[in-house]
Amino acid sequence: MHVPPRRIGGRGLEVGAIGLGCMSMTGVYDVDQRQDERSEATIARAVDLGATLVDTADAYGPFTNELLVGRALATRGRQAVLSTKVGLVGRSDGAVLRNARPDHIRTAADASLRRLQAEQIDLYILHAVDPLVPVEESWGAMAQAVQDGKVRSLGIMTEDISLVAKLQQLFPVTAVMAEYSLWSQQNDALVRWCGQRGIGVLAKSPAGRGFLTGTLKPGRRFAWTDLRSKLGQFSAESLEANTVWVDLLRAVGKRHRASPGQIALAWVLAQGEHVVPLTGTKRPDHLDENLRASEIELSALDLRQLAGEDVTEELAAATAESGN
Repeated sequence: MHVPPRRIGGRGLEVGAIGLGCMSMTGVYDVDQRQDERSEATIARAVDLGATLVDTADAYGPFTNELLVGRALATRGRQAVLSTKVGLVGRSDGAVLRNARPDHIRTAADASLRRLQAEQIDLYILHAVDPLVPVEESWGAMAQAVQDGKVRSLGIMTEDISLVAKLQQLFPVTAVMAEYSLWSQQNDALVRWCGQRGIGVLAKSPAGRGFLTGTLKPGRRFAWTDLRSKLGQFSAESLEANTVWVDLLRAVGKRHRASPGQIALAWVLAQGEHVVPLTGTKRPDHLDENLRASEIELSALDLRQLAGEDVTEELAAATAESGN
């Protein structure tokens, strides 16, 4: 198995069609299950299998996530495509502050390079707009990091099309990071807009923070340290009401001999060649399962069924034709 490549943005950035998001490796979900050695093995295996985009941020930890990624990739040189973020400052007490001042961005880029043990950041993402700093100034400092050779290309985490359009006029936007999954399609317009302009989309939470894998039962309780304990989507009532999505994924997965999570990732991949889902697994075996989604080609019928359309008659006709 080898994940095929995709080219995103206009600056020649080639990444695996599925990327690896490392945030949960040092917190956010199942904090008590943190195992750095296993996570490092997962990162290394992802790159070896072609999932070359490895995404982190200086705010994760803070700093511990970048250090983890740096250790994992220390012997893999330029095989990985490193993505990290700036603009949020994580504190040891769990609080997160915004800081996208140009002077902070300059020092933060240098610090990230040291922690990542890298000579260049492939994709530098503005984690959040700082309300106290004109976004043009923040973006200008990041663009200067490109001119200085510390950074290869720029991205932003946002759902605001107008903001991306503004930044695109100042310096090319290679990728936009936003939540996107079968369960969370509020960014459909953003995905289409980016595709029309050659801008990549890094899809956060493509498996609905684990819900679309079908492994989270309605009665599941989350520890207070788990982000999902604070999200209304993961209340028992919401999980019960949304099981229809998992049922659809199971139905389509049965035809492809694939799990609901694999079909969820395949759905994101089917939304355009400029879309790269970021799988957030911490385990090598789960990684292998997720990456197999890159081998699944969903049909028009599959996509219509996942959209909630009634395809009963077409499925019956297809079954009769195949003789099964």
